[in-house]
Amino acid sequence: MPPATESASPANPAPGRGSRASWIGAAVSALALAGVVYWAARQPGPRLPQDRGEWLAVAGAVMLYAAATFVRGERWQRLLRDEGGTPPRRVTQELNVIGYMGNNLLPARAGDAIRVVLMAPRATLPMRRVVGTLLAERLLDVGLLLVIFVIVGYGLLGEVGADSVEYVLLATAGGAALAALAYLLVRRNEKLMGFLAPIASATLGLRRAQHGLRLLGLTMVIWAIEAGVWMASAAGVGFGMTPIEGLYIVALASIFAMIPSGPAYAGTQDAAAIIGIKALGATSAQAVAYVVMLRFVIVVPITLAGLALLVTRYGGLGKLRTARV
Repeated sequence: MPPATESASPANPAPGRGSRASWIGAAVSALALAGVVYWAARQPGPRLPQDRGEWLAVAGAVMLYAAATFVRGERWQRLLRDEGGTPPRRVTQELNVIGYMGNNLLPARAGDAIRVVLMAPRATLPMRRVVGTLLAERLLDVGLLLVIFVIVGYGLLGEVGADSVEYVLLATAGGAALAALAYLLVRRNEKLMGFLAPIASATLGLRRAQHGLRLLGLTMVIWAIEAGVWMASAAGVGFGMTPIEGLYIVALASIFAMIPSGPAYAGTQDAAAIIGIKALGATSAQAVAYVVMLRFVIVVPITLAGLALLVTRYGGLGKLRTARV
């Protein structure tokens, strides 16, 4: 359990900083989405599923996405438990879905903030420790995705994925250097170290072999299922993918999603899906249909489910407005 002397909530962030991040993300999304719409408007209309097999592929994609979301909830549950939290598993799963709903509808990944606000009292954890579990999730995802992208894009698909691998490696090296510099600077500030220690706790806990390997295994399962989602969505519009190609395109799109953007990664993820599927040999018409199908599969069902849970189980948006951060 966390020390009794630890504050139950972090200091409120400067409102201007969050506002600026939201505007930057919105601008990036708007530009990327405008480019996608401009390109798509000059292509043949999207192709809907045309036979029973393709409709079954779409249904399978939705079910696979639900399975991936469930495994994500299980991973979050284990991170919270490791931090000393006591959330019921059902609550963790429900708030995970609500968080995705928030990220799909609100800017600046506000769904993550919703998860923190609603989970902290239910897990009996300070908010900074809950924030730390989300950071650990993100680092697990990013680390595995970079490995997948480099191995699959460069080592297995050759020229199909090689063009952008060098840029990703350079960006990764630059990010690692900045992280190392930031760590050295933070170590010199005792007050800042005290503030950040609870946030870093879940990530540092991954160094324990059994715990870290278990969570890495869950992360691998998540992204294997996610690759199945993207493959099944492609099959729904008449384009077949191999598992290797599915891993490549989901890793590529997820790396694009790291770019600051608006709700549901609008524009950035769409551009990545178009680039990826065309690199794999799809026609422009198939690329347009694929983006439309993906948007339906990974946004619509989970957003509706999250809204229903928020309203029926957690008091709706009015409850969030009165929550103390």
